[in-house]
Amino acid sequence: MDESVLDGSDAEDAARIQQVARGDLAAFRALFARYYPRVYAFVRRRLRDPGQAEDIVAEVFFELWRSAGRYRGEARPSTFLCGIAHFKCLSAVRAERRHKRACVKTVEAGALERVADPSNAAEEFESREQMRHVRRALDLLPEGQREVVELAFMDGLPYAEIADRLGVAEGTIKTRVARARAHLRRFLSRPRSLEDS
Repeated sequence: MDESVLDGSDAEDAARIQQVARGDLAAFRALFARYYPRVYAFVRRRLRDPGQAEDIVAEVFFELWRSAGRYRGEARPSTFLCGIAHFKCLSAVRAERRHKRACVKTVEAGALERVADPSNAAEEFESREQMRHVRRALDLLPEGQREVVELAFMDGLPYAEIADRLGVAEGTIKTRVARARAHLRRFLSRPRSLEDS
């Protein structure tokens, strides 16, 4: 690591990223607390939807936990994290454009495309673990929230149709989805090791 590029706090945070690469949860929490507001502001300038921005920031910190070993200290920690955020934002914008072009495509079809190659055992194991993690998060949702999430994101139904099917106002559906997303964000943004503690 080129220490001449980093000031004192940057050097401490660079060391924390190396600790995260070794599975240090305290270092991860310190980085999360320090950089969450900055990364959120960076993402929010690029995405209009605050809920989507929160999702992306959670993905950034999940990526930090998963891939901290790739950090070599050539850039400041904030630059490293905002670099991850930049690519996550680009991916989100591209995904939104694809969704608008093919809005009939359901989440189930998208999930099938991401199924791991069975010939790659490590990839298959990681894919199964991720699916288990998501399923557990969904199972923890209150019944009403889980139902609208499944109808909206698994079955690809628009909010108006879900409201009609369930006999409630469309605003109620939006509220349930927003609450469900908040629950899911909190659960999925935690390192998986926290679930066992």
